[in-house]
Amino acid sequence: MLLVAVAGCGGSSTVSAEQVEKHRETVHSIAAEGALLAADVERGRSTRPFAKIHSGDLSELADGAAKALAKPAGASLEAERRREEARAVAVSDALAQLHAHPDDTGVASAVRRKLERLSG
Repeated sequence: MLLVAVAGCGGSSTVSAEQVEKHRETVHSIAAEGALLAADVERGRSTRPFAKIHSGDLSELADGAAKALAKPAGASLEAERRREEARAVAVSDALAQLHAHPDDTGVASAVRRKLERLSG
């Protein structure tokens, strides 16, 4: 099980390269774990309560990373920051779909595919 805390970016008004990298790694890990959860739901190997709670927790973690990445970065880092912010939002949204439909194998299949792409 993934144990990740999405730390705040402190008092700075910009995001550093180290922070972008940390959040990128976090979001990739969340996406990979979410894909595994969605695969379990798709195959009927997860209970509804577990899938609902865990997908909600993972969605919140990805949302926290997206919020942390919402701060601007220096010119040389801004494009990467925007990409990673968009990835975090997409991961959070996909997991929110699974959270809303924790026993729907069709939703789980679509979420799994999306999260596999986003974790790569």
